[in-house]
Amino acid sequence: MARIATPWSPLGELYCDEFHRDASYSTWRPKGTDDWLLIYTEVGAGRFVSAQGSVVTRAGDIVLYAPHEPHDYSTSQDAGEWRLLWAHFLPKPHWQAWLSWPATEQGLKLLRLAEGEIQSEFRAAMRRMISLSKRPIPIARDLAMPALEEALLWARLAAYQDKWVTMDGRVRRAIDYLAAQYREPFQMEKLARHSGLSVSRLAHLFTAQTGLSPQRFLERHRMQIASRLLRMTDFTVTEIAAEVGYADPFYFSNRFRHYSGKSPSQFRANAG
Repeated sequence: MARIATPWSPLGELYCDEFHRDASYSTWRPKGTDDWLLIYTEVGAGRFVSAQGSVVTRAGDIVLYAPHEPHDYSTSQDAGEWRLLWAHFLPKPHWQAWLSWPATEQGLKLLRLAEGEIQSEFRAAMRRMISLSKRPIPIARDLAMPALEEALLWARLAAYQDKWVTMDGRVRRAIDYLAAQYREPFQMEKLARHSGLSVSRLAHLFTAQTGLSPQRFLERHRMQIASRLLRMTDFTVTEIAAEVGYADPFYFSNRFRHYSGKSPSQFRANAG
């Protein structure tokens, strides 16, 4: 029996929702659509078919269709159910670079997000997008678009295997802690407890994966913030030193010179 194409009509910049479907669900659009389609498997499994073969997606997997790529997907019969979060969208111009995902041997743009920060943040952004898009307010879609942008950025991290993706999660926790608490005095023991590692193990892993010791990483982060403050504010050097965690402005100035090759005052003058 001939297949009947799933109907579709243009729906604007963003149209998104979640489905929970049984084994009978399928979609077939041999000419695709004029927009992009992002599908995230939350529960169960989906089956995606291309001219080169088929792929089954499980929880944490994302498939991305470009405009006019044929759509052929359904609930996996083995799973019997499929809960998916999806978005049809027209990307902003600066999003285009984020959408060049590597293709599988079946020709599909597919990312498999392992359990952890990226999967959790991507899912949360998708859910926020869907929730905002349904708000009965005139700017609902405008509010939902930034949530989709966030989801695409998390996917971009996974697609290109940025260093952050492959880094030990305990080192990432240490980095996040240092970035958030940069004004506080450095305490290796406290950082190790937060990361769930011994002091010696954290020191080894952190240096191996970032190229810097935790203390040097913190100093570089402080100096990067100080550089921005010198460029963008009229704060005094003493005020900037305090802002980035240095009680002694003279010590701060010495460390800043070591970092940038200039004193804070020279750096500010050259940045003007």
